[in-house]
Amino acid sequence: MGNQTDKPQPIDKLRDGAGSLEIRTPDDDSAISKLISTGDRLLVVKGKGIYEIKLADQVDPERTNIATPNTIQRVIPYGADAPWVGAVILTAHHLFQSSCSPSEIDGVTAFALVLKMAEDIAGAHQLEENYRKAEEVVTKNLDPKIRKDRSFIVPALGNVESRCNEFLQRADHALQELFRLVRMFYSDVDSGGWESFKKRIDGEPQDIDNFPQFLAEVIPFLQLIRNARNCVEHPRAEQRLVVTDFRLDPKNMLLPPMIEIIHPRTPQKKVPVGVFFNQALQNLVNAVELMMVFLCARHVRLIGGLSVQVMELPPDRRRSEHVRYGYSAVLGDQIVPMG
Repeated sequence: MGNQTDKPQPIDKLRDGAGSLEIRTPDDDSAISKLISTGDRLLVVKGKGIYEIKLADQVDPERTNIATPNTIQRVIPYGADAPWVGAVILTAHHLFQSSCSPSEIDGVTAFALVLKMAEDIAGAHQLEENYRKAEEVVTKNLDPKIRKDRSFIVPALGNVESRCNEFLQRADHALQELFRLVRMFYSDVDSGGWESFKKRIDGEPQDIDNFPQFLAEVIPFLQLIRNARNCVEHPRAEQRLVVTDFRLDPKNMLLPPMIEIIHPRTPQKKVPVGVFFNQALQNLVNAVELMMVFLCARHVRLIGGLSVQVMELPPDRRRSEHVRYGYSAVLGDQIVPMG
């Protein structure tokens, strides 16, 4: 007689059996765009969000509770419909988890770094959206006229400085992760930060691509965010943030909330907070996307004797609308996308 304990238990039959999941939430019935496995995580990219699936065995590895469900959790409230998701997350998945990915780089670790960046970029986007909506609400019922008693009600948004501080924190965290990604390719770059990295690239052959020019253009922004974050954490007379709520100027012009960065190296003149948020997000996404592109382009490998390049693909050759760059081989006058 065999040992009765060797018989499959009901929980084993349930967990080991086939099953299916419906990736749908009350506020998101968008289509699935991509499935991404990172080794220990399974992500589902939909049009309006990115979800992580955890099977019951991940929640209850000892199989102690037959009622433990598989779980679906939205980890990023933006999906493939958002251009920045394609530029950052989907581009990173293709560049770092492809048969053409640089062999000396751990693609899983690289992609994990990008996911951390994406979480901060998503947080910054939410802050920008919430700020824009709050500003619209405050100004919606504004009486633009000076009253008979020569008074004027100036709207107040409130918490403008804390909103700016949190936005800068998110952006700075994303760029710290971006520098860690750079160091996966150039481990000898550390002290000196972005300037040190620029010198490293400037020391390489200059006729390969326009990486040096890109760095010359983007590094001032990267340093602006880092120094602005320092203004928040270590304010001094010559290094500080000046943030104002709505106010009336001497010409009776109602000015929106403004931000000014006072710093000896990277000053930022007064600019509306909404404008600053919007431009910073565009620059942040552009910096992450193109940094990944140039890093992989400089370390691309030969596949089957073919010379593979990272290039911008025409819209009709893209696997996803917002993924502009990918691995391709040039065969005669044909561009052949590579997996």
